[in-house]
Amino acid sequence: MVTWHFTTRRGDPGLTAEGFDDGRTDVPGGVAGPVERVVVVGAGIAGLTVANALTHSGVECVVLEARDRIGGRLHTVDLAGSPVDLGGSWIHTPVGNPMRAFAEQVGVPCRSANPLPELAGFDCGEGRRLSAAEIEATISMQLEAFPEALGRLRPELGPGASAADGIEAFVASAGLAPGPARRARQALYALVEAESADLAECQSLRWMWNEIEYDGHYFGDMPDGGYRRLVEAMATGVDVRLGVDVAEIAVSASGARVRGADGTSEEGSHVVVAVPLGVLKRGAPRFSPALPPDRLAAVERLGFGRYEKVVLRFDEPFWRAAGLPHVLIFPRDPGDPAVWAVGQDAFGAGPVLAFQVFHSAAGHLLGATQDAAAQWALDMLAEATGGPCPAPAAVAVTSWADDPYSGGAYTHIPPGADPADVDLLGKPIGGRLLFAGEHTQSRRMAYADGAMTSGIREAKRLLSQPGVHLGPIFTART
Repeated sequence: MVTWHFTTRRGDPGLTAEGFDDGRTDVPGGVAGPVERVVVVGAGIAGLTVANALTHSGVECVVLEARDRIGGRLHTVDLAGSPVDLGGSWIHTPVGNPMRAFAEQVGVPCRSANPLPELAGFDCGEGRRLSAAEIEATISMQLEAFPEALGRLRPELGPGASAADGIEAFVASAGLAPGPARRARQALYALVEAESADLAECQSLRWMWNEIEYDGHYFGDMPDGGYRRLVEAMATGVDVRLGVDVAEIAVSASGARVRGADGTSEEGSHVVVAVPLGVLKRGAPRFSPALPPDRLAAVERLGFGRYEKVVLRFDEPFWRAAGLPHVLIFPRDPGDPAVWAVGQDAFGAGPVLAFQVFHSAAGHLLGATQDAAAQWALDMLAEATGGPCPAPAAVAVTSWADDPYSGGAYTHIPPGADPADVDLLGKPIGGRLLFAGEHTQSRRMAYADGAMTSGIREAKRLLSQPGVHLGPIFTART
């Protein structure tokens, strides 16, 4: 567990801000020249955090965002009257988590959103619901037995082993009957794919669960009204330009010029690049001079895979009446990972069921129509409930892997890569070019709060101070 420091100050009339650091009280270096005007590329939570902190401190700053909205992979939509997060949903391990502290500071209530106490299970291969004891054993295996076994499995399998190697060795040594062994594999492959947003074969066993944890339950909280309330609070008072697709970033000894695909440009003394790893992997934006070979190699080595959602809004939460408030579905094909369907009605979001579609199952969605994706989810749900499902009132299906401004879900460390690759991507280049995002720090890689704290880190660097102030910025009226 890490301790974070939060202090309060009263500033100018109409402005109240909270002091945050990135889990460290040192001042990161590497900045050249006076910080006069900063251009931030990307209005996800990392970029917005940098800009918010700089604006609070009186530094001129502009954020350029290619999309027609802010938030990046934190994207809340209204689904027939229900707020639904299509990207990040949870504030995991919320006690001591800076994202949870920010929510409290800006007055956004959060509620506990742990599906495990009401989790049910259905095995399509055996055509039956699982007992409470079977579900409890499955959860215990995923959250306790397998993680505890890593201390034994890592030295046995060696530094090049994948999480899939670990799963197979773990299940083989468990002495399970064929049915429970199949479910164990399906549950563990789903667990790894949820954590890594990629196949278990692509996740390093050595670096699985390498991130620090805060306190509280893993699933933690959800912000009332969705993550958009936190994103909007961070963006209030910040100069954000939407629809600016950055094509090139040119850096010199005296500053930086950021050019949009439409030919417009912004100049600054410094630039912070806060685009996802998936965007960097496709070679965007273009850098002049080019990124150093070690940075390009790290971008290549790190993984960035799929995690999609099929979200169905109904008139009533009929699945709850059927005894399935949240359900873990084990597909008939033993090679398919388990599928989680989480009832959002349990967390105050209305009669909404959200299917979490991990990397290997995302093929059912990519290229499919919205109706076909919904039917895939409805067929599983009908089998679990034992009868036909009503038609949904509204449907949302994500395609983060096909989105040119994300290129996938979040970062993981494959065999052959290292947390040092992640941390390298957070180092400034030439004193003028800086980077932020969940992929630029290994302490909370893949988490929204990690993206936020990377923004705090870069603001600290630019301001040469050990902490920053965050919160909505309101201009005082005279």
